[in-house]
Amino acid sequence: MNITIKNETVSVTCRTHGAELLSYQTSEGKEYMWQKDPDYWAKCSPVLFPYVGPVPETVTIHGTDYKIPRHGFIKDQEFEVAEQGEDYVILQAKTNDATAAVYPYDFVFTVTFRLNGPALEVVYGVSNQGQEEMPFLIGGHPAFFCPMEEGAAFTDYILHFADEDREDVHLQYSMFDDDAIFFEDLKERSVKLIHQDSRKGIQFEFPDYLSVAFWTPSGKDAPFLCIEPWCAGTMEQVSNTNMLEKKYVQYLPAGKAKDYRFSVKPC
Repeated sequence: MNITIKNETVSVTCRTHGAELLSYQTSEGKEYMWQKDPDYWAKCSPVLFPYVGPVPETVTIHGTDYKIPRHGFIKDQEFEVAEQGEDYVILQAKTNDATAAVYPYDFVFTVTFRLNGPALEVVYGVSNQGQEEMPFLIGGHPAFFCPMEEGAAFTDYILHFADEDREDVHLQYSMFDDDAIFFEDLKERSVKLIHQDSRKGIQFEFPDYLSVAFWTPSGKDAPFLCIEPWCAGTMEQVSNTNMLEKKYVQYLPAGKAKDYRFSVKPC
C-alpha cells in the first residue's frame, strides 16, 4: 500500500512494503527521488537493518552463523501503519517467524516520515524487546536524481560538505567503479548534492549516523546518486561478515530504544 503525506510545500509518498520512500516532490511538481528503472536500479530507497552490505553466505553473531540477506531483511518486510496525520506517518514492523529464523533478537522497528516545511525528516527507530543486548547495523539508501536540472549532466554536480576542511567532490562515474565511496570522522554530518554552477540541489543531514557513503551503479551512467547514512563499518570491512567486528556496530541494551535520523530539503 502506498501512503502520501503533504503540506503546502512538498508531498512525500512511501509504501508499507519495506517502508520504502518512493517520492519527494515539491508543490510545483519537481521530483527529487529516483523513480526506479530496472535497467539501472529497480529500487528507490531501501531501509538497511540489521545488516549493511553483501552477504556471500552467512552473517556471524557471537560465533553463530545466520542467513541474513544482503542489506538485512527489514527492506522486505510488510509494515503496518502505527500512526498517521496529514504531514506525517509512522510505519512499524516487528519480529516474526521469518526474521527470528535469521536474527535471534526480539525487536520493534519503526520508520517515521515527517514534513517540516520543505524538509523531509526520516527516523528509523529500533526498540530491543528482548532480555539481552542486541547488536545490529543500520543505514539508509535513498536515491536522488542526478542531474536534477534539465540540460545538466551527472558530472556537473558536486558533493559539498559542511566541514570546512573537506574539499568538494566533483562527481565522475569512474569514482564508483569499485562500488561506493565512503566518508567518516565528519565534524558536521551534513552534505549538499548541488550543481557546481547554479548551486541548486539538495541538502542532506544525518546527525545520528557515524558515516556516509555515496553510490551509483558502476558502468551504467545512471542518472541518480544514492546518499547512504550508515552505522555499519567501513568499505575495507565489506568482505568481513562478522557483525561484531564491524567498526560502527550498534549495541542496544535490553528494553531500550534508539532513533536514527536523516533529513533532506531543497537548496
